[in-house]
Amino acid sequence: MSDAENFFAVRSEIAEKLSEIADFKMIYTPANSAKITEMTQVTPNAQVYYRRVRKVDDAGRSSTNMLAKQWEVTVVERHAASQLSNGAEALDRAGILTQKVLELLCGWNPASSARPLDLVAIEEDYSTTCVYITLVFESKTFV
Repeated sequence: MSDAENFFAVRSEIAEKLSEIADFKMIYTPANSAKITEMTQVTPNAQVYYRRVRKVDDAGRSSTNMLAKQWEVTVVERHAASQLSNGAEALDRAGILTQKVLELLCGWNPASSARPLDLVAIEEDYSTTCVYITLVFESKTFV
């Protein structure tokens, strides 16, 4: 199957591109994360998942549609606050990795995308064990 036939091709391209950041010990996608739990994941890691699609434009009575596919790239760092007085160090490390992801992916054009990636959101979340910083990027495709 060619990348043109794979709706999720950009996800694999993003995961491959993230391997250029040597600080990540693991890059997870649905292909290798089914049995991973929060406690068993290797950190720091990046996780790449499909989020949603939205129709941007169409032509020829919708015979050709431009779709914006959204991809979540989540930076995960172990949060040691339960063992230390605070989690500031984990937050700092996550911030450094987030900056590296931004510099690597903003404006980069995956082969399976009609346009370079657009950053559309950055979100953060915390658990008792990990810090999660999610960057949402959009790729464009025509169908």
